[in-house]
Amino acid sequence: MLTKKSSIIYAALGTILCFLSVTYFSCTKVGKEPSCNGVHCLNGGICNKQGFCDCPNGYEGPSCATASVDKYIATWDVRQTTISSTITSAIGTVTNYQMSLQHSATTTAFLIYGFLGNPNYNQIACHLDTASSSMFHLDTLRPYNMIYDNYVIKPYGYGSFDAGSNTITCHFYTKHLNSTFNWQEDTYELVMTPHHL
Repeated sequence: MLTKKSSIIYAALGTILCFLSVTYFSCTKVGKEPSCNGVHCLNGGICNKQGFCDCPNGYEGPSCATASVDKYIATWDVRQTTISSTITSAIGTVTNYQMSLQHSATTTAFLIYGFLGNPNYNQIACHLDTASSSMFHLDTLRPYNMIYDNYVIKPYGYGSFDAGSNTITCHFYTKHLNSTFNWQEDTYELVMTPHHL
């Protein structure tokens, strides 16, 4: 039969072991390879045999410390060109405006505010490509962001980020009820550069 003193000792040892196991499992793992000595991968990254961090989807950088969407989050100057349209006279039309890209609730998506230069077209989601965070796809499953005035985003919108020139190029497909009350379908190319105050 355990004495009160030994029960307290066992309880204390149990508490210490629990604390140590929680500490161990919550710490960043550096991998089991000798090349991983001193390599610390953050946000769930795992050190590989070459001594580099393999980052989970949504993070990048040498230690997986950078959220992949961070390169998109800014206010951008947009040069929008209509590259095809059901109305021939609209082709070649160029419009300039600003658009804001903001964080979403996840590390693999961002939100567009001021889409097509309209301050009412907001919270339109773009999801990063799983193979490359420099590519993204427009979420067309939620067209309610624009549908109230008969302007709808069509499927297959996409874009890419060029780190060398710090620009975003994207193509979006829309349809809207024009001034003659006919449905007009347009394809836009947007070239975006960082806005400087």
